[in-house]
Amino acid sequence: MPYDDPHWMGGIGFIGSKPVYNAVMSAELLLMVGTDYPYSNFLPNRPVVVQIDERPEVLGRRAPTALGVLGSARPTLKLLIDQVAPKTDTSYWDRLTKDRRAWDRKLDHQADLARSADRIHPQAVARAVSDLANRDAVFVLDTGLNTLWSANWIRQSGSQRIIGSFNNAAVGTALGQANGIQALDRARQVIALTGDGGFNMLMCEFLTAVHHKLPVKAVIYNNAAFGLIRLEAESIGVPPYRQGIDFPNPDFAAFARACGGHGFAARKPDELKKAIGDALAVDGPAIVDAVVVANELPNVPHLELELLGQVARAKIKEAVLAVTGS
Repeated sequence: MPYDDPHWMGGIGFIGSKPVYNAVMSAELLLMVGTDYPYSNFLPNRPVVVQIDERPEVLGRRAPTALGVLGSARPTLKLLIDQVAPKTDTSYWDRLTKDRRAWDRKLDHQADLARSADRIHPQAVARAVSDLANRDAVFVLDTGLNTLWSANWIRQSGSQRIIGSFNNAAVGTALGQANGIQALDRARQVIALTGDGGFNMLMCEFLTAVHHKLPVKAVIYNNAAFGLIRLEAESIGVPPYRQGIDFPNPDFAAFARACGGHGFAARKPDELKKAIGDALAVDGPAIVDAVVVANELPNVPHLELELLGQVARAKIKEAVLAVTGS
């Protein structure tokens, strides 16, 4: 579905939006079709869910259901649509639309390259890739903090595809997936968006792209850390183990050239769009090394007091460790 379709509200969960969270939690009816969405804290705890699935074991597993339907999505929805009466009250829809527009303005501000004079914010990387990509491009997202940037700030056209390891959440797989997709269709633009940690795990996949002349493009959010691990630790009140989270990176642009591909780097906002545009324009595999703000916090659709308390506890512990060293 295109980003500008009025029915598009965004995703759910940590890679989702606040309007969607509010819509789901206040809905009189939530239809879950073929999904075993695992994060129950983003689903209503009231029996307002009608769940349709071929797998009996998933019905009612994540949220209380008013009705669980065992069946395939298409025929079940056809039977359901035939019995639904048209509605004329648009008040709920109007409120959601207003909330979504306000949320979009917030995302636009965060992706503005003028937000900082000398630092690139990761939201701007995703938005720049989105704006410069072909209208039928394939985006392959890696797993980690980078998933949040890409999922929220890419504005899909409706003809584009967004692919990732959304079931297994496997880190480091984006470039390998991109190679496979590109091998199937060498004429289509394929862009892997990955964190530096994930890229480092399987950077050999870029050699595969060069070897087989696959014109994939890899855009790396370079923050020299496993960013999501830091957030996950703080969310349970634990100071991040910096020695295991922070790491030095190679010059990814130089690495690309050493492999026989093309390499581009952006370290300041005024370098970003040119680096991405040049990478997308070259014939052959390319890497964009986008050095981003290391401590950028993602938007959280819903904050619970317990989560805020855990983060505060972790920050206090970090401060004590910084002073005492133990």
